[in-house]
Amino acid sequence: MLNVVNGKEHSYDVYSELKQYRYEFIEDNMKGIVIVNPDANKTFILFPENKLVHKTTCDGMMSRMNDPVQSYMWYKKYGEEKSVGDEEISGYKSKIKDLYQGDSKVFTVWYSEELNFPLKILSHFAENTYMELKDIEPWKPETSYFVIPEDYTEVDERMRPVIPEPPAPESWDIQEASVPFKGTISRGTKLKIKVGKTVYHKLLISNDSENPAKVVRHLIRNGQELSDDEQGPLEYRSVRLHSGEKKTYTFDWKAGDVVILEVHEGNMNMDIFPE
Repeated sequence: MLNVVNGKEHSYDVYSELKQYRYEFIEDNMKGIVIVNPDANKTFILFPENKLVHKTTCDGMMSRMNDPVQSYMWYKKYGEEKSVGDEEISGYKSKIKDLYQGDSKVFTVWYSEELNFPLKILSHFAENTYMELKDIEPWKPETSYFVIPEDYTEVDERMRPVIPEPPAPESWDIQEASVPFKGTISRGTKLKIKVGKTVYHKLLISNDSENPAKVVRHLIRNGQELSDDEQGPLEYRSVRLHSGEKKTYTFDWKAGDVVILEVHEGNMNMDIFPE
């Protein structure tokens, strides 16, 4: 697969068994491997030299940066495809489709149903940006090509070894507080704060301990927790910090709102005050 981004060429060897596929490539004299299982929404980015693997979703940013096919599939979820014809490429029939977002054409794709894979993708976002398959040959799929070796260490997006999260606490110690608040909250504690004024609030969280800390935020309004559409999905409201990390947030909480901050792991420093 020739993957060209703004004129810069990248070459991948592609191994497909129709439902999942594997890329092998060399960048900056280092070998990389990407294993993609779209049905399970899983992407594995392997670094063989150091025996490291980063696990992410197919629609995650890191996955889409390394995989033009999943970049196209992500935009397909939110766009509209229009068939514009058929063409045979390298002996395989393809359906040509234009992908639109609103009135803007973002991709033209030559898709092979037989291979369950695009033969070509032309991006209309940037000049000289496209992918194209060449030298397609049949092969007998090998299971080992789609399995992560047992001796690989999982790392996060910053290449740090992944520290597994503990299960959620079985019981909670509920503590009530008001704004402003400053203190350290430990695992198993729910900090319940009633908002007194309709103003913007700052939430500063940090972790100065050796182990990770995680807090999950909930917003109650008029006696009911807001929907994910209103307060953001749980993934967005869950923050896990490693040692030395910190985050700052600004919220437009309203008088009468109840904010619940659950500490699922470690010890989290919190500073809450009106902006």
